Amino acid sequence: MKRLFILAVALMIVLPSFAQKLTKEEKAAQQKALYETMIKALEEKDWAIVPTSYIDDDGVDNQLTDNSIFISYEKTNMFMQGARVCGNSYTNIAEVKDMEMNKDKKGNLKNIIIRVQGRHINGTYKITLPKVDNGNVVDVIFTPSSGATRKFQGPIVPSKVAGFYKKSNPE
Repeated sequence: MKRLFILAVALMIVLPSFAQKLTKEEKAAQQKALYETMIKALEEKDWAIVPTSYIDDDGVDNQLTDNSIFISYEKTNMFMQGARVCGNSYTNIAEVKDMEMNKDKKGNLKNIIIRVQGRHINGTYKITLPKVDNGNVVDVIFTPSSGATRKFQGPIVPSKVAGFYKKSNPE
């Protein structure tokens, strides 16, 4: 067992050195492709964010790896699950009351403000988008009508590839 563990650790150290290094142009093209996929998903109102980090009450950035914490916009409704993104433990379904897509001087999306209302959730999500060549990771601030503000970060991807775990019977 100990030998297997040592072999696994050695492989994790050695294998990345064999991986092909991307050039700056390839990295930029990859980031731009992620950005364009994000914009398309936003326009189609079929996207999800599974947060990779959140800011706690002390202002400390913490990593997240739980795929049962997410927000998603699926055509007509938004779903939110996990206290880190919505302040409760329900699988929330909410109606989008208002959605503003604000652009910068160049015409690129700068941020999105979404006001939601549901049985257990009422509030506003402000999603700040990255610049065109910086991928698909966004900053999100959720301001509920009552309770503490939540701040988190994660990539916006089409909902069908997000890989989140949605509990049954949203409320």
